[in-house]
Amino acid sequence: MAGLLFCIVFSILSAILYRAGGSGNYPRQARIVGVAILTCLTLIALGIYTWWLILVMGLSCGALASYWQQDEKKWGFWAHGLGLSLALLPIAFVTHHWLGFGIRTIVLTTFITLWSQFTKWDILEESGRGAGIILSLPLLLI
Repeated sequence: MAGLLFCIVFSILSAILYRAGGSGNYPRQARIVGVAILTCLTLIALGIYTWWLILVMGLSCGALASYWQQDEKKWGFWAHGLGLSLALLPIAFVTHHWLGFGIRTIVLTTFITLWSQFTKWDILEESGRGAGIILSLPLLLI
């Protein structure tokens, strides 16, 4: 139960950092490093303790830094969501929760694609993407 509480709190922080890093008013690292750290902290709060989190941290930073040039089109949103999902592939190898990994990949990729395609207010759009990254992590436990 505590893990889910952390998930909610960290999703709010992730929404703030994701937006801050994309706003141009703060360094991009707020998004890149901040959201990646929150991802790993949420996984720890959910009971996933492994040295592979170091790799997840690096892959998450890479996925968050890869701002697709087509990001204003649905394929760019799709690629961004897929990249963020695949960054947690090492966790699937460690936990063997392949079904949860597959479900999260479909849910997060679809959410980011549709949310970004149909949400026109940039603050809400970016905050929603940031929150979705963390809120979808409990699916890995399936």
